[in-house]
Amino acid sequence: MRLLVSVVSAAEASRALAGGADIIDVKDPREGALGAPSPRVLAEVAEVVGAAAPVSVALGDLPNLPHTAALAARGAAVSGARFVKLGLRGVRELDDAVALVSAVADAVGPDIAVIAAAYADADALDPPALPPARLPAVVQRTGISGALVDTFLKDGRGLYGWMTTSELGELRARLRAIGASFGVAGQLTRRQLGRVAADVVGVRSAVCRGGDRGAELDAGLVAAAVAEVRAGGGDQPGKIRVPGDSARPGLRTTTATPVRRTASGR
Repeated sequence: MRLLVSVVSAAEASRALAGGADIIDVKDPREGALGAPSPRVLAEVAEVVGAAAPVSVALGDLPNLPHTAALAARGAAVSGARFVKLGLRGVRELDDAVALVSAVADAVGPDIAVIAAAYADADALDPPALPPARLPAVVQRTGISGALVDTFLKDGRGLYGWMTTSELGELRARLRAIGASFGVAGQLTRRQLGRVAADVVGVRSAVCRGGDRGAELDAGLVAAAVAEVRAGGGDQPGKIRVPGDSARPGLRTTTATPVRRTASGR
């Protein structure tokens, strides 16, 4: 397992690196669960991080507008992201999700990893969103790198208030079976980070002062989260190259995913 830490600024990125984060993720929590940052902030973070770790970015809790999503993804890639995460908020049906994800994957090309994110609380939303159980089909049909389960509502219930450990473990197994990565996030707290042996564990509130995702990130809390993830690592997958690492000597090796796999039915 590897720890992904979401930051809102270059200063926070420096603190996350000091705490030992494996992946630096850029987002703006004020714009939603997977709120997109400004291009300027993303570029500043990418410059500060350099070759120390891969940089990922949230594209937003996206509506069913494939061209809008594709343009956002292209901008993120130009601004320095090696991973792009898109929240499947505005789609409910599998074919719509495949079209949205395919547009993003085509826009960024084979050297940027695309991660499709579904919400554990998808059925509670109005209107409902694509349920996480459909993620393996989305990944298989589009050939993207992997999938993430997060929560849309940030009301304190967190990921395990909506899905059980066994449900997440089954989803992990299905994604691993098709060669894709699996990540978890969603107001995870200390002592929850290793509950499921995901490839990537994403945090923000757990590494912010007072557990508040809107507060400042603390390097000491990042270090504690890293230690917990390492302790609960379980069966670690093999090391796979990070997108773009050949062009960036010195990039730290981390658990990632194939950038593009063979799509089925696309």
